[in-house]
Amino acid sequence: MDSATITGICPQCRKTVQVPRELSQFSCVYCGARLKQGELLSEPSTPPAVATPEVAQAAFALLDSRLLSCVTGNLGVFKKLTKSGFPSYFNGFLKQERSLLESIPAAAQAAPDALERIAEQFAANIDSWSREHKKALTSAEAMRDDAKYTLCLLLIPAIRSLNMSEGETLCRHLQESWIRRFPKSPFQLTTYENIMAGFRRRWCFITTAVCRQAGKPDDCPELTAFRAFRDEYLLNHPDGEALIRQYYEIAPAIVLAIELTDDPDIAYPAIWDKHLSPCYHALNRGDRETCKTLYTHMVHDLSAKYLRS
Repeated sequence: MDSATITGICPQCRKTVQVPRELSQFSCVYCGARLKQGELLSEPSTPPAVATPEVAQAAFALLDSRLLSCVTGNLGVFKKLTKSGFPSYFNGFLKQERSLLESIPAAAQAAPDALERIAEQFAANIDSWSREHKKALTSAEAMRDDAKYTLCLLLIPAIRSLNMSEGETLCRHLQESWIRRFPKSPFQLTTYENIMAGFRRRWCFITTAVCRQAGKPDDCPELTAFRAFRDEYLLNHPDGEALIRQYYEIAPAIVLAIELTDDPDIAYPAIWDKHLSPCYHALNRGDRETCKTLYTHMVHDLSAKYLRS
């Protein structure tokens, strides 16, 4: 396969599509569905074996009872969301939960709506769990956000890595059930490959992501000014190189978190208004020191919000 393209199955029409890797959003050439890369499906590796009623019911009960702890027992994934740390963390999770996830095809045979029922119960369980386990300084909403990170960055990519058509169905139901119960807290379906690719893309830097979301070209005055600030001022500042290294380590994780667990159409304009616009105006005044202070505060604030650090 050409490394400049990705190939997958459209979740709407089930046709095989091939799109440029650089496109984060695109339309299916067959049915016109608007998709993101993480929503493309993989071909199932093998058809599921037919389970006996007893096996199907046992698999359903196992998945229904353990899916909550599969998430709540693996919280704090945002602390591992780095290019160097995430692969081993993800693979450890997949190894730990593989036998449970491989029961999904059998569980699906327990009833026509078995996977939908599991997803609905999971969302209800998350709601109850977050209320019961909230702490003095941690709200139920913050607890749910932590669970959402594990769900969309670990559990769903792990399910999808096993190439099961029933797994894809469960992931879709998990997303739909979550959004119905928590409409202000959406997330996107993705894959492990998409997460790792996010660390390699140039747009995985906050300013670039914000400007591209606003429809600005790569050579727009704003990005040109920030790059000049980096190359002509920050690199020559005593602590500038260390700040740049730190930023390059965590900025892709912040953008990934925004893309997967927030609404970019709301988050990016807010980042521009609160953080980047004042930085840009400082640069236009020639006040690079103020820009440095404001930019450092932005990275700290966004890291605290999206990476809990």
